[in-house]
Amino acid sequence: MKRTFNLTTYSDDLDRYRDRADLLSALTGFDGLELMHCGEDARGVVPPEKILGVHLIFFPYWYDFYTGDLATCERHLGGREAVRALYGWETPDALVDAYRQDIEKAKTEGARYVVFHVSDCADEELFTLRYRHTSREVAEASADLLNTLFPEQDGDMALLMENLWHPGLTLTEPEVTGLLLDRVRYRNKGIMLDTGHLMHTDLSLRTQEEALAYLRRRIEEQGEAVRKTIRGIHLNQSLTGAYMSETAAHPPVLSRDPQKRTEQVYTHAFQCDQHQPFACPGVQALIEWIDPEYLTFEFISRSRAEQEAMLKKQLLALGQA
Repeated sequence: MKRTFNLTTYSDDLDRYRDRADLLSALTGFDGLELMHCGEDARGVVPPEKILGVHLIFFPYWYDFYTGDLATCERHLGGREAVRALYGWETPDALVDAYRQDIEKAKTEGARYVVFHVSDCADEELFTLRYRHTSREVAEASADLLNTLFPEQDGDMALLMENLWHPGLTLTEPEVTGLLLDRVRYRNKGIMLDTGHLMHTDLSLRTQEEALAYLRRRIEEQGEAVRKTIRGIHLNQSLTGAYMSETAAHPPVLSRDPQKRTEQVYTHAFQCDQHQPFACPGVQALIEWIDPEYLTFEFISRSRAEQEAMLKKQLLALGQA
């Protein structure tokens, strides 16, 4: 099992490191990085040989655009120009091209796997948790997109599909999980289990111990064959069910100003999905039971000191510090 931690190429992340040697020093005890491209690494901080995985770009709301419902996209996003600004153009080809560029970059960097979010959620739905599309619809559209992006014969790099709590791959509907795995033709595929995202599918969870038992039960429900397809784990916890329930009951009015609306959405998203260390007894046993190829400590931190403290806390919880 290869152990990594997540990193983006946002300046806020890369500026924590003086240079490449400094980042290599921070990787002591880890096999490499799971990287997300969010701009250029102008200083060359990231060592290419340490990029084991690449988390592909993702569009939280994309189903309507991909299926050609431009009118609904305009209504949700605030007009034709907003659609162009988000996707780059007005046809599904723009979405395909954006993913292809990211996949080609991952190949160039020698990544062993890429991560794709199987989920769809419009801005309002993020708050209300009331969705227009079903998990089956989103899984079918995702499979169609992935079959376009990943030719069957080109199988060196693994495609790992990540669960979220919005419609798509939630890991709460075994029939949808099976449909997705069956319909994606690319052979070198599997699931990237995000432990925190799975916790969000039960808003009554209040403790890490409750969450641990819930995760085990949900994975068992998927069946042994599906468990063996879990090739990676994004290890984190986020117990924000009380906040999410309260917000769903009393959702805010979203601003029509694009910048203010974006601030509302991202502030809420980070309050929901906090990506904290998963540190209760029994986490190591869960990992050993799943037996993934890749274990990524996926945290959200505001500084290098906070990031290092979170990594250390997770290592201690696994008895590996």
